[in-house]
Amino acid sequence: MKHAKKYVIINQKRNLVFRLGKLPLWVSVTAIIVIVMAVTSLLIDVPFLEILNTLGLVVLMVSLGAFAWNKNKARAYTFLGVSMFLVFVLAFQIFTL
Repeated sequence: MKHAKKYVIINQKRNLVFRLGKLPLWVSVTAIIVIVMAVTSLLIDVPFLEILNTLGLVVLMVSLGAFAWNKNKARAYTFLGVSMFLVFVLAFQIFTL
């Protein structure tokens, strides 16, 4: 029991998770739309939907990086790095159509 309490305290101090309730409404709506598009693109093989899904992920990662900038620079750089990688993936998807 002592170890479980210590683990909970460590996780509360780090605050590693973004909660959708703390973010603006448009970020939450965008996240839900991107998740629905990702599931749909897995079921239906439509290139245009995959491109929209990647574009939505880019917007989501850039906005999360901007929101994390003041609190945690390492997390913000991670989000922005993922978004830059997704831009390359998006360009590859467009050029291979």
